[in-house]
Amino acid sequence: MNDPAAETTGPPPLEIPRPFHDAMVKHCLRESPLECCGLLGGIAPRVSSFHPLRNAAASETRYDADPQDLIAAVVALRQRGAEILAIYHSHPRWLAVPSKTDLRENHYGPVPRIIVSLLDLVPDVRIWRLDSDSYQELAWRIVEDDDDEGNVEDEAAGPAGPAVGDGDPHTHTTPESS
Repeated sequence: MNDPAAETTGPPPLEIPRPFHDAMVKHCLRESPLECCGLLGGIAPRVSSFHPLRNAAASETRYDADPQDLIAAVVALRQRGAEILAIYHSHPRWLAVPSKTDLRENHYGPVPRIIVSLLDLVPDVRIWRLDSDSYQELAWRIVEDDDDEGNVEDEAAGPAGPAVGDGDPHTHTTPESS
C-alpha cells in the first residue's frame, strides 16, 4: 500500500485521536453559522488535548480567538509540558482551503492550521502549513486510542460522523488578485 505520509520530507503526520477529532468537528457544527476556533495541544506528533476558544469576532466570515481563552489554553499546555500542535477554525460556507485572510492573519508561523468545512453533510477536515502567499496541505491521521478520551475538555464531545482527510499533501499558491 502506498502511504502518502511516508513520501513527504516534512514532519511526521499529525496524529489526532478520534475523541479530539470528533470534539473539534462537533464544536464547529455547534457554533455554525459563525466561524469557530480552537487549539489542539500535545507533544508532536500526538494530540493529547482539545481547547475550544470563543470567537471574539462573532462573525460568519472571520474568527478572532478570545484573548482570555487563548491565554488559559496556553497556560494549561505549558503546565503539562505540551505545546500548540494545531490551530483549527471552521469555514461554515466555504471549502476547507485557506483564504487570503487566513494567510494574511497567520500569526503563528509554521503551526499547522486545521480548516473544517461545513459545506457538505459530512464535514471536511484538512490541515495546512501557511506562508504569506501560499499554503501546503499536510498529512495527518486519526488514531483509534481510547486512552486519550479523558482529556477532551469539551462537555459536548462525541461522535460527529466519519473522518475526512488523510489525503496526499499538496502545495497551493493564492491568486494574485481577489
